[in-house]
Amino acid sequence: MKILIVDDSQAMRKIIKWTIRQAEMHADEILEASCCEDALLIAEIKKPELIITDWNMPEMGGLVFLKALRDSRNMARFGFVVTQTSTNIRSLAKDVGADFIISNPSSSNTLKTQVSQSL
Repeated sequence: MKILIVDDSQAMRKIIKWTIRQAEMHADEILEASCCEDALLIAEIKKPELIITDWNMPEMGGLVFLKALRDSRNMARFGFVVTQTSTNIRSLAKDVGADFIISNPSSSNTLKTQVSQSL
């Protein structure tokens, strides 16, 4: 599976990458982007099967990023990493096509479960 991690924090991208490896998700390739604009280009070229992004991204927020992906007909599995979950956030995310939301920080088991349920 090809996975794209999108977060403006390099440290958080490393944590998510480590969590993916600990969850033994059989990632053939883990791609990274520090902004949503770059992530859109990477998604178009590399065609990841799973995209995990921070909800609070600068410039183009996570919701706008997901809408742009879906508008471009990219149907990769998509998950948000959030610091706080609320009914409103979950509802907004599901309305635009998110497959899962995980709290940050999250265990590798939680990530694996959420991703597995979305596949």
